[in-house]
Order: sequence, then structure tokens, then C-alpha cells
Amino acid sequence: MTLLVVAAFGAVGIATVSAGPSLPYLRSAAVQRKHVVAVFALGELVPGQISVAARPGTRSNGAFLQVNVRLEEPLRAQKTAGGYRAQTKRTLPPGRYWVKVSGTVIGLDCTPHKPCKTTWSNARRVIVPRPK
Repeated sequence: MTLLVVAAFGAVGIATVSAGPSLPYLRSAAVQRKHVVAVFALGELVPGQISVAARPGTRSNGAFLQVNVRLEEPLRAQKTAGGYRAQTKRTLPPGRYWVKVSGTVIGLDCTPHKPCKTTWSNARRVIVPRPK
């Protein structure tokens, strides 16, 4: 009986250790000269969009509420050793923002009438400082 209990806890421990963050996962977001720089993991997903919003509220699909979006661009991602890095082309005025990235599942059954599923990352907060 003791061996059965130990085996059950061991299986739970293995499942917990192997369960990582969902993808895409936004590891960090920062501001460089008013451009947002994001570092993220996509796994098997294809880079989608980078979205920057004035408030963190989201729709049911995980995207920011459109009324709050201040910048949205296709991800121009560069592969790095730990995943991807992308910088926005446009800049932002000073303020506090939230950042998300999206990834798209590419499959053979995707059509214009049934597009491939897009998923959104966790959000990270960034601050564009006022000039000194």
C-alpha cells in the first residue's frame, strides 16, 4: 500500500514539473527609445501580432479589448537561443501600457472560412518614460 501511495505522489510530481507555461509565453517586455521590445516563446506556433494596450482588459479569445489597443503590428520576430525577440516599428507616447504577443497554429485544415487558431500570451506591463 505504501508503495502505491509513493508511486501516485511521484506521478503527480512529474506531471507538475513537466507542465510549463502555456504558449505563446511573453517572457519579458521593455521599452527602448519608445519602441516596445518583447522576448517570448512560441513552441510550435507561428509568430502572429504584437499588441500594446492602455488597459489590461481582454476579450474572450485573450486579445486586448480593441478600444484599449494603442499599437498592433505583425510580429517581426528574430530567433534567439531561448525563443524569439521582436521590436515594434512604431513608437509610443509616454505612459503605462500592457503588451501581449500572439501565435498561430498552422494546420492543413485551415481555410479562409475556417482560419487557423490564434492564441494570445500573458500580458506584461511596460512604462514609456517622459523625456527629462
